[in-house]
Amino acid sequence: MIRLLIVLLFVVSPVFAAKKPDVVFIVVDDLNDWIGVMGGHPQSKTPNLDALANKGVLFTNAHCNAPQCGPSRTSLLHGLYPKSTGKYFNSTRRPAFFGGQPMEGITSPSAPKNPFIFHHHFKKHGYRVVSGGKVAHGNSRGITKNADEYLKRPPDVRGNFTDDKANLWGEGGAHNHKEEETGDYKVAQWAIGEWRKGLDGDKPLLMTVGFYRPHRPFNAPKAYFEKFPLEGIKLPQVRADDLDDLPPYGKALARSNAHKDLFKPRTVHEQILHRGGEQEWKYMVQSHLACINYVDAQIGRFLRVLKDNPRKRETVIVLTSDHGWNLGEKTHWCKAALWRNTTRVPFIVILPGVTKAGTRNNQPISHVDIYPSLCDFAGIPKPSYLEGRSILPLLKDLTATREVAFLSYGPENTAAQSERYRYLRYEDGSEELYDHQKDPHEWVNQSGNPKYGVIKKKMRAQVLRFQSE
Repeated sequence: MIRLLIVLLFVVSPVFAAKKPDVVFIVVDDLNDWIGVMGGHPQSKTPNLDALANKGVLFTNAHCNAPQCGPSRTSLLHGLYPKSTGKYFNSTRRPAFFGGQPMEGITSPSAPKNPFIFHHHFKKHGYRVVSGGKVAHGNSRGITKNADEYLKRPPDVRGNFTDDKANLWGEGGAHNHKEEETGDYKVAQWAIGEWRKGLDGDKPLLMTVGFYRPHRPFNAPKAYFEKFPLEGIKLPQVRADDLDDLPPYGKALARSNAHKDLFKPRTVHEQILHRGGEQEWKYMVQSHLACINYVDAQIGRFLRVLKDNPRKRETVIVLTSDHGWNLGEKTHWCKAALWRNTTRVPFIVILPGVTKAGTRNNQPISHVDIYPSLCDFAGIPKPSYLEGRSILPLLKDLTATREVAFLSYGPENTAAQSERYRYLRYEDGSEELYDHQKDPHEWVNQSGNPKYGVIKKKMRAQVLRFQSE
């Protein structure tokens, strides 16, 4: 009986298999919960992402650790919180409403001295490493140094728009370029070619692929815009009084656009409405939906070839986005905030022999958990300094729980996300608290409600301890 159990473990679980699995990690830029299976927008069309989620586990409460491209990807690649990487923002220009918190620099006393990205770690442990598209932000030297094959993100196609319409950033929408000329199509085709290679057949493969849309500029082939007629576009659910119960710091954050004053004295949201009212807002939503549908199609091209593996290994697939995106919720646009829309991301895992198709998990996880999880999925040791925790226990035991995930927009602006609640604490000590079970849109700040006093006190202590550790 014992011998049979051992044999079964080797057959069904790649974690215990002698032959290490291939690992495919896909990261999408600026993709929030506007995918079909997450229900972020009722008109979103993402058949390929939905199909992938239905083949594995969808984490519905997953978040970035920093809501901007650079710090998010730095944290993700190193398995460290921003307090240990020293990178909190894309720009260190201090917004007017910020206090004296540091704009950069390591604030954790236990930060490792010489951390290395997971590409380096996988190569060290016998993996062939292939990476293409936008995986890192800006500086890709760590990846290129450790990649056996590398594709720099192809440039966007320019001009040739179907009309003269442009959004507030001066970007056209639908264009007449062939799909084969677009950047993410080229990334998908490159990934397909690399996957089909039988090179180094004795080595398992780590492939990281970064897709750029729906990141700005908001343009895509016209066929994708035509799927979302402007007159029928539904706007995000908002409340006119949504900011009324926020502290002044939160209100200033809602009105900010990262570290830029593009349309002063108007905010981005006010500028959109100034240009054309709700019709202009609908145009922005239409553009975002079109770009999401476009990138879903490109991801689908790649996913279809993963059914066949020339290396004859099991295939682990992990897909996520670098951060969320606001399209008018809380009158906020883009990223760079600590609300749910801004940090929440799709997070899909397929681990052969472990994940059960169609599973949904609402435990709070974050990107800092990716590095240790990939190691566990591949059956290689984890660096001792990683600050995240592997999600393998959550995959193997559907009753397993997590307490909170920590998210940062500066060393003293921190959010804690539990399975039900989100607590925010800003550098001036002001607070917000939301009950997602009753208020998924975060319309009612419960931080002053005595009924939530116990949970607020507990989550405040968790945040202060996280900041000081």
